[in-house]
Amino acid sequence: MVKVKEVVKKEEEGGEEKEVRLGVYEVGYIMLPTIAEENLGEEVTLFKDMFIEKGAVFISDEYPKLIELAYEMSRSIANKKQKFSYGYFGWVKFECNTDQAKVIKDILDKNEKLVRYLMIKTVRENTMSIKRSYSKQDGAKRRPVRKHEEIDSINEEIIDKEIDALVV
Repeated sequence: MVKVKEVVKKEEEGGEEKEVRLGVYEVGYIMLPTIAEENLGEEVTLFKDMFIEKGAVFISDEYPKLIELAYEMSRSIANKKQKFSYGYFGWVKFECNTDQAKVIKDILDKNEKLVRYLMIKTVRENTMSIKRSYSKQDGAKRRPVRKHEEIDSINEEIIDKEIDALVV
């Protein structure tokens, strides 16, 4: 489990010093597939501007890409329930204090351009892993499993000496 650190920053408000805890957050979102591709850039800019207006500092992001969803999602937009099988998936990572994060969450809840989103507290470092595909050839590179007979033939004295050496 990764421990999330919070940075404590002191701000002066009306002559008195106040501690503000900064956290790093990430929002993964799916935008409506009904947004035309030529208008997507404008929508993403409006989306990011909302974070900046609320005092968030961007760390990194990924421009949304049209993907097929794993299952059909529904969202009530203008009092009509609509179902979606595709959506523009993107994410942003930013830093802000907890009060700003709550305000951003409330705005995201009301944003009708989003099918769904997920906001998590995370770490500043890049946590993405490299995608690796596996094939039949990878199985051949693995160590062969020892047969039961080989395991029985191990000398108990050697094992005891190795254990004693490790304990000391």
